[in-house]
Parts: sequence; C-alpha cells; structure tokens
Amino acid sequence: MTETMALIIWLVLLAFAFPYVRRARHPEVKPLAAFLLFVMLFSVVSGSLYFALLWIVLKMGWAAMLANALWALLFLVLVFAPAFLLARWMIKRPPLNRPVPR
Repeated sequence: MTETMALIIWLVLLAFAFPYVRRARHPEVKPLAAFLLFVMLFSVVSGSLYFALLWIVLKMGWAAMLANALWALLFLVLVFAPAFLLARWMIKRPPLNRPVPR
C-alpha cells in the first residue's frame, strides 16, 4: 500500500512542479532547466530516501506499522519533505558563473 501511495503522491507533486518551479526559480535560471533540475533531484532524493527508510523499517521489524495510515503518511512525509526542500533550494540559488575551461 505504501508503494502505491508513494507513486501517486510522487506523480501529483510532479504534475504541480512546473507551475511551482516557474514561480520559485532564480531569475537567471531558464524555466525548463529549473524544472529538469527540480524533477531530477526530487526523484533521486525521494527514491533513495524511500528505499533507505524502507530497509530500516524492515530491519527493525516495524513493517506492520506501515499498514496504519498515520504511520504510512509519516513515512511518506519523511521521504518527500527533504526531497522537496533540497530540490527547491537548488532551483532558488543563482547559477554558477564559471569561465569555460580551455
């Protein structure tokens, strides 16, 4: 059940990501680049956190707790909140203006 909820929440968040990214991005970053950066970071971080936290839950023997909707929701918040915050931070910061190497 947690996998299905996670996939549904992930898809809903990505559907609302483009309008959010257009408003939240740094003015010097192009909208498509900001969206792709946001989606990539959000997906990688949330996927990594999901599997890492699921592994911990299974190792500790707490898998039965995820059948409860409140615990499953808490688990998904622990997965998606840090991913969203990191992706948001990356699109809000100014781009690096490094010279092209020769």
